[in-house]
Amino acid sequence: MFANKAHEEAYTLAKEGRIDEALVAFNKALETAESPDIYGDRGVLFIHKNEKENAMADFNKAIELQPDYSFRYSARAYAHEYFGDTESSIADYEKAIELDPSDAVAYNNLGLMQEKLGYKQMAQTNFELADKLAKQEKKLHEIMDDLEENHPIDAQNKEEFQPTIDNSKQEEKPETEDQSAGNAFSEFYKLFTSKEQFKSFLKFLKNGFKIK
Repeated sequence: MFANKAHEEAYTLAKEGRIDEALVAFNKALETAESPDIYGDRGVLFIHKNEKENAMADFNKAIELQPDYSFRYSARAYAHEYFGDTESSIADYEKAIELDPSDAVAYNNLGLMQEKLGYKQMAQTNFELADKLAKQEKKLHEIMDDLEENHPIDAQNKEEFQPTIDNSKQEEKPETEDQSAGNAFSEFYKLFTSKEQFKSFLKFLKNGFKIK
């Protein structure tokens, strides 16, 4: 999350409301690491200082360094709206959705911006999409929580997952349907030990088994 110690210090100072001290720390952090996270966080700080040019410069730099990350555009979209440029905010939320079509928050915020400009039908469509995606994500989290609770991957379970090599000849027995399903579950769950990994896998499936 933090590019270096100074970045972490700056973030903590900003959360405590010590804005000027945080800015000094952010500047120090950038001396040793040109990180989009530092620029993005400092951009938020400039919003609080009501410094539009500095804020937009930082969000632009964060996008330059990480152009394929949807969150960067959502962050700049927020800044555009904060400083009164709703149309630019819409454009950035649309770009965020293009990069991540599963981002319920971006759909919702895009709807809010469209509603503000009087595009009520488009706004309603995006609100409905946001609601649908949020429900899907909630269900996904419930599934993952259930998996973690009922099938925890602890040290003992990991040992059970390790293949056993036996060079002696054994009579091969056909698996029953229940056994086959259990083995498939074990192999599947080995791949996913967090919600983020599971979400990435679902995105991979949605994209037709292509990494995008």
